[in-house]
Amino acid sequence: MKQLPQIIAMLCTALFCANSVQAQEFSFGPKVGYNNAKLSGKSWSQFHDNNSKNGFHAGFFAELRFNKIAIQPEVYYSSEGGKWKVDNATVEHDFNLNYVNVPVMIKYYLTNSLAIEAGPQAGFLTESNMKFEDLNPDSPKFNDFNFSVNVGLSLNLPLNLMLSARYNAGMTNVTDHPDVDWKNKVMQLSLGYRF
Repeated sequence: MKQLPQIIAMLCTALFCANSVQAQEFSFGPKVGYNNAKLSGKSWSQFHDNNSKNGFHAGFFAELRFNKIAIQPEVYYSSEGGKWKVDNATVEHDFNLNYVNVPVMIKYYLTNSLAIEAGPQAGFLTESNMKFEDLNPDSPKFNDFNFSVNVGLSLNLPLNLMLSARYNAGMTNVTDHPDVDWKNKVMQLSLGYRF
């Protein structure tokens, strides 16, 4: 979280520079896609290496493009989480953590249709299907807020379609347990339609 002021300052600088030139294109639309999510953790019954789970995301985006630079805010629902098991145990638990995520992506177009993108994301927990009390009665709850950073690629296709691949790296702990450090890690593949 210490880097958040610098990230905000960079976004403001990008917005200021963008406003100094004439906008080339504005578009918006829905997006849906596949999540491969996992929890990367250490301490207090660590996650095993292969703990990923399948999920989905769905929401909306808007893109304001200035030549090669574009700003793309989004809001979408995302099913995340991971699998957990005690070392050498056969019993596993699925942690299904559902968020409303609000990223702001800065895009740089390498060609007229292919862009690299990166930006911060705020996530708001809406639901979790497992409570820590199920595993440890003394354990606190999942945190309601999750801050992460996205990096990825996007490709504008014919018929106003947009394809994107993105990696979401959680920066904050998903729990408020003092002895646990678990973070969301999500690979996303999305298909959007541009109006």
